[in-house]
Amino acid sequence: MIYKQVKEGCVLDASATMYPSVLKGFGRCDESFALPTSTYFGFVLNGKYELQRQGQHYVTLQGGMYFSAPGPFHIKGDGEIIVIERVGYRGLLHVGGPVEDSGRLCYIDNSNTTIIIPPPRMGDPVFNLLVFPPKVVQTPHIHPTVRLGVVFEGEGECVMPNQKLPLKPGMAFYLPEGLVHSFNSFGEKLKIIAFHPDSDTGPTDDSHPMLNRTFTKF
Repeated sequence: MIYKQVKEGCVLDASATMYPSVLKGFGRCDESFALPTSTYFGFVLNGKYELQRQGQHYVTLQGGMYFSAPGPFHIKGDGEIIVIERVGYRGLLHVGGPVEDSGRLCYIDNSNTTIIIPPPRMGDPVFNLLVFPPKVVQTPHIHPTVRLGVVFEGEGECVMPNQKLPLKPGMAFYLPEGLVHSFNSFGEKLKIIAFHPDSDTGPTDDSHPMLNRTFTKF
């Protein structure tokens, strides 16, 4: 695992992978995200940021809020924020949050998760909230594609075959595909925001709520 502190203006580059993605962390931010062929996924840890589109104010983002936005747009503010560029993907404009205190779906080892930005169609990127109750010892596991994310609240550790790394708020991370790892929480909830560059569930042309709930024979 590669990790850096958001406040230090970190860059975690996964652009050479199957699904090119780059995470950038900012404290004070006055940046344009211009590529129309990319979609940017963002999460505010604390502080306040203004998201501008076409040179005008669009929305004010505060701690716990998140977004996806196809370029171009501009962000200005101060605090701690991550912005993940998914290169070559044109997604939807989406703003939400603050995130809830707990997830809505079961995950391994008594943890839970919420899909805060779902894939518009199967195969598209996903943005998740992961919540680990206190004192979780997670089962070692792997992912088939890279993971980028940030520790939002709580503390714990990432355990790998030959290394342990502390998990603390404001720590952005990059997990290469196939890396055996586990996240353990300590005496409080551990909340993590995780970006998946691809998905294996979601709507398709043959199966989606509008189509599935339309009956032509009655």
